[in-house]
Amino acid sequence: MNLFGKGVGDYLSFARTGMILIILMGVIRFAVGASGVPYERATHLVSLTILVSLLAVVYGQRAAARGFGGYRRLLPIVFMLSASMYGFIILAILVERFGGIQGYFHAPGMGLAASGMSVGTHIAGQLIAMVVFTLVLWGLASLGFLLSRYLGFLGKAFLVLAAIAVLRMLVGAAGVPYGVGTWITSITLAGIVLSLYYGFRAPSRGLTHYAQMVLVGALIAAGITLLVVYGIALTDSLGIPNYFHAPGEGFQPPGMSRGEHIRGHLQVSVVGVVVMSVFAGIGFALGKRRANPSNGRA
Repeated sequence: MNLFGKGVGDYLSFARTGMILIILMGVIRFAVGASGVPYERATHLVSLTILVSLLAVVYGQRAAARGFGGYRRLLPIVFMLSASMYGFIILAILVERFGGIQGYFHAPGMGLAASGMSVGTHIAGQLIAMVVFTLVLWGLASLGFLLSRYLGFLGKAFLVLAAIAVLRMLVGAAGVPYGVGTWITSITLAGIVLSLYYGFRAPSRGLTHYAQMVLVGALIAAGITLLVVYGIALTDSLGIPNYFHAPGEGFQPPGMSRGEHIRGHLQVSVVGVVVMSVFAGIGFALGKRRANPSNGRA
C-alpha cells in the first residue's frame, strides 16, 4: 500500500524510534501513576502529549533534512506517532479500569476526564481527540519542516541549553546558595553566549541576512523558555531545593505560586526573543566582518 508515493513500511521505518519512545514514556507514566504518586504532582512530568508534540517537530525537521518528502508525507508520519500514543492510552485505560488500578490514564475528575466518566465514553473521547491532535501534530511537523535549516543549525545549541538546565537542577538540589549557583548555571546567560556564537557562525552556514538572526534569536529564546517552564514544573512537583522556582529569591516575589511563575515567564518571553536576536545580530556582524575583512576597511 502506497501513501503519497511511499510504502507503509517506509513510514514505519522512518518513525520507528519515535514510536518506541512513545511506548516507553507510556510505560513510565503507567508505572508512576500506579505507584500512587498524586496525579497533579507528576502527570505533566510523564506527559505523552508533550513528548509527541516535540517528536512531531523533530520528525518534520528530519523529513526535510533527509529529503524524505514534502508536507503531505508528514501526515502519515504524525498519524503513526498519534496512533502509538492513543493506542497505548486506550490500552492503559482498559487495564486500569478492569485491573482495579488507580493511575493517570483513567482518572475521572482529573485533567480533562469528567467525574463519573465511563470507560466507553473515555475511549470514545480519546478517539475523537486523536483526530484533532493528529492535525495539530501535522501543523507542528510542518513547522519543523519549514524551519529545518535553522533547527539543524541550532541543534547543538539546544543540547547545550538542556545540559545546563540539568546542571542547574543538580546544583540547586545540592543546596548551593541561590546567589552563587543561579549565576553559574544561568540558562539565560548561556543563551546570550550561544546567540553570539551562532550569529558569528551564521555567514559561514549560508545565513546572510540580519532578518534571519531574528529567527535564530527567537528559536534560542523559545528553547530557553520551554526549559525554564519545565524546570519550574519539575522541581516544584518533586519538592526539591532549586533555582527555577524559589519565591523570595531573585525576581520572584515571596509567595509566588508555580502557575503564576510559569505564566510570568510566558508573558515576558517576547523580551527574551528581542535580547537573543540582538546578540545574534552582534555576532552576525562580527562574523560578516571576519568573512569579508575588506568591508571593515572601506
